[in-house]
Amino acid sequence: MNLIILAAGQGKRLYPLTKDTPKSLLDLGGGTTLLDRQLENAIASHTLHKVYVITGYLTEQLEAKLETYRDQADIEVIYNPYFDVSNNLLSLWCAHYLMLEEDFLVSNGDNIYKSHVYDQVLAGDHEAIQLTIDHKDHYDGDDMKVRIDGDRNIVQVSKKIDAAEAQAESVGLVMVRGAAMRARFRDKLLQMVKNPQSRDAFWLEIFNSLVADGHAVTTCEISHDDWGEVDFHPDIEAMRKAVLNRVF
Repeated sequence: MNLIILAAGQGKRLYPLTKDTPKSLLDLGGGTTLLDRQLENAIASHTLHKVYVITGYLTEQLEAKLETYRDQADIEVIYNPYFDVSNNLLSLWCAHYLMLEEDFLVSNGDNIYKSHVYDQVLAGDHEAIQLTIDHKDHYDGDDMKVRIDGDRNIVQVSKKIDAAEAQAESVGLVMVRGAAMRARFRDKLLQMVKNPQSRDAFWLEIFNSLVADGHAVTTCEISHDDWGEVDFHPDIEAMRKAVLNRVF
């Protein structure tokens, strides 16, 4: 199982902190960064064969950080030259060439998961395209909200879902397992990037398109306490406290 981390974005909502520093390298205290916590927790899970990191904005800084992990994991950098004119769907497209080779996970670059989450997500050996979700009491406009059916398969993934209709939230971690599923996922990705209107889309739009074609996208639920994300300035302080208290 490989891991693809999408870390090409400019993190504009965190300006001025990200003016000269990629979001993934923002200081979380104790000499650690978001990327450090991502990699160390993923490596500690002992579930991964190789890690691919899609970079773009200030790639030199990210590449220098990744060099420090060369003796701990097999890591490859893939540079997205379109990071400043597209959304993360195109970042994922930069890794399309490796998707037929081995099963893979895809993770947002601004999320941290506890190590055991990888075991939970990868439990079993069923072939699937699987979205990891959690449940909250209330959802806001920036949440990547999810609607699911009676079989717990995806109906829709979107920030635009009405909060009252949301049944879960995407945590930005997806598993694609099995040759047929890898081909299906990759084919849909390649189809979407050919449409100019899709190039500024979130990568999770792939699942809405798969569902529209009649394909099942399954779910794996984790606890709300098992992951965290950094999108806005208040998230930085919350994540620093979590790191200080060894939550992550």
